[in-house]
Amino acid sequence: MGTLTRNWITAAMLGLLVACGGGGGGDRASGVEPGPPPGGGNPPIPPPVVPEPGEAPYAEQEVLLATITEVSLNGSNQPVVQFQLTNEQGAAIVDLEAGNVRFVVSKLQGSPLGNLTGSWQSYVNRIETAGSVGPGTEDKLQATYEREEANFVNNGDGTYQYTFATDISNLPADILAQAETEGLDLSYEADRTHRVAMQFDGNPNTTANPVYDWVPATGATDGIFKMDIAATANCNNCHDPLAIHGGNRQEMQYCVTCHNAGSTDANSGNSVDMKVMIHKLHMGANLPSVQAGGEYAIWGFRDSKHDYSMLHYPQDIRNCVNCHAGTGTGAGRDDLVLTAQGDNWAEVASGAACGSCHDGEGAQRHISGQEEANCSSCHSQGGPAGSIAQSHVNLVTEAAKSFAAEITDVRNTMPGENPQVTFRISNPLTDEDYDIKNDPVFEPFGVRVGIAWNTTDYTNTGNGGDNASNAQSDAILASTDNGDGTYTVTMPVAIPDGSLAPGIAASGSGAATIEGHPVADVDGDGEADNIPLTNVHAFFSIDEADGNPVARRQSVELASCNSCHSSLVFHGSNRTDDIDGCVTCHNPRNTDKRVREIAMDPPTDGKDEESIDFKTMVHAIHAAGMRENALEVVGFRGFSTHRYTEEQVHYPGDLTNCTACHTDSGYTLPLADGVLGTTIDTGDDRADPGDDTVVTPVSAVCSSCHDDQVALSHMSSNGGNFATTQAAIDAGEVVEECSVCHGEGRSADVSAVHNPR
Repeated sequence: MGTLTRNWITAAMLGLLVACGGGGGGDRASGVEPGPPPGGGNPPIPPPVVPEPGEAPYAEQEVLLATITEVSLNGSNQPVVQFQLTNEQGAAIVDLEAGNVRFVVSKLQGSPLGNLTGSWQSYVNRIETAGSVGPGTEDKLQATYEREEANFVNNGDGTYQYTFATDISNLPADILAQAETEGLDLSYEADRTHRVAMQFDGNPNTTANPVYDWVPATGATDGIFKMDIAATANCNNCHDPLAIHGGNRQEMQYCVTCHNAGSTDANSGNSVDMKVMIHKLHMGANLPSVQAGGEYAIWGFRDSKHDYSMLHYPQDIRNCVNCHAGTGTGAGRDDLVLTAQGDNWAEVASGAACGSCHDGEGAQRHISGQEEANCSSCHSQGGPAGSIAQSHVNLVTEAAKSFAAEITDVRNTMPGENPQVTFRISNPLTDEDYDIKNDPVFEPFGVRVGIAWNTTDYTNTGNGGDNASNAQSDAILASTDNGDGTYTVTMPVAIPDGSLAPGIAASGSGAATIEGHPVADVDGDGEADNIPLTNVHAFFSIDEADGNPVARRQSVELASCNSCHSSLVFHGSNRTDDIDGCVTCHNPRNTDKRVREIAMDPPTDGKDEESIDFKTMVHAIHAAGMRENALEVVGFRGFSTHRYTEEQVHYPGDLTNCTACHTDSGYTLPLADGVLGTTIDTGDDRADPGDDTVVTPVSAVCSSCHDDQVALSHMSSNGGNFATTQAAIDAGEVVEECSVCHGEGRSADVSAVHNPR
């Protein structure tokens, strides 16, 4: 297998960072739902809920619906918060206690960068002392929360009141003195937008983070300026869900009330401003400062160190629009929620935001030597440096839009025949076919045609090689020009009829594939770039009774993969965005034995070979953080060994949610008919699967995540076998009984246990 170029960015953000309040707030939405315009107000406040009969104990509720109905200032300029709490049936929750709720209050300061920008500043802060851990040497101000029991009132009907202990017009002297040393303005500005946000604790399902925006000088909630840069729903395309600081802070509008420019981790000296911290987290190992030998770490709760220096973002970091998108940059993306200031990343340059990723010495000198308000004079459309959006374009990805492959015909596919695959490669932007024989972007071996069999579960037995990969031919040198924009390759390997070793005829249906990459210098640096060609496949009948091919089962959705990866590009840009193509090689009979024997950096797992079956390999990669034994796979020609440890791979979602990747029925039991056991030892004859040692199919897939001895013993006790043969499985000598408990409707139904949503 080739190089997997990207790992997953961290779910280790859990428990992250400072001991401040933080959290989230704002509305979730599905699809493209633009946020309120700059002059928009709060969402309409629903009328008070009339309690339904019966009790709704707070700690037992699966869903909390919380609404802040009003915020005002009393005579001492202390915010007074009125809120209500119900369950999803509308029953009032009347037993909330002061210890189960937290409150933050911030103001939205203006910015010299324009009237569509600003920065939240918390009124409730503490001073963190530097020196106990970490390299930080200066005490720093840090936003936090309030929950004073004496100020909490339960009205007994599902409505509550909290009065802040903080007089936001008269903050403590030590806080103001510290703010002055850091150049922060904590003064009360009654004519600016203010925000109160809340967090709930003491309930395992506490996901509510309501917010309330208003202008104290007028009491207005509508027609006021707000900042809404990134939508929580966009974060959750990867994070599933974003759940920080113990899991109860899940909304971006809450997070920013504490994670603002006025909050710093004193132990590291690093800002925890949202736009700085999140950019650096996602850059991780690719930060110039880290690549120069430094580290990026934050000391959080109880001085725990969170080191993000090894994190790899699972897609191109220049895809800024995947996190924050407005009506301009997010146009046409129905998978994103648009926000009012979602275009700011492309329209407003700032030293903090830009410098968070570009933190090398040269870039930092450039940034520090500029007046921030002047950045747009260069970094704009028509400016010397071009627009910010132009600077973040992935030119290789853009070049790939000019290439599309299509398989137009597959024939001669009966046993004993050499398949003929007809295809074309065209430019979708011009609707013109490429002359692949003469166009210099197409080099020999740069594009390949493959065939695989059979679609019940690929084995490619009889492919003439010493592994179970699909049979391939060069699409450039071996093809015939048909004169109409199409080309035909006659495959050098016949569909097996059983006349050759190992004497096993192919049956059922097969698949033809096209993979590869054109080559061109797309960025003008004088070096050729591999341009990913989106792979395509076509199914064909081998000996189906009606002559119609049967497609391979669909277990996962490519769109689900790409909600986090953006594009699946692997193996030197040869294999791109076609799961049906991936599984033709990543099948139950294939292992890395051939390349492991010549590995330049031999694995340390003590194995002679490792399966590269898709259903086990991909699970093991994503589950690196929970496995006891790290997956090690040797890649292309033995040049690289990929070790998927918890330090290298951080899945950002919930591993119990299989539907994050799978179709609704793609992970349930029983498995589809014909799913094979997974080979772990190819035996003396690699070409003959008859002497393979295999793991029974359910045990193979489950143990790819649950690989501890207790789990393995449980599987073995219920019919699973980790050293059997496919013949024994087929003969019924080995029978897994997993579906008795884990089947649909059973006591431990996989679809219930592994689908938290």
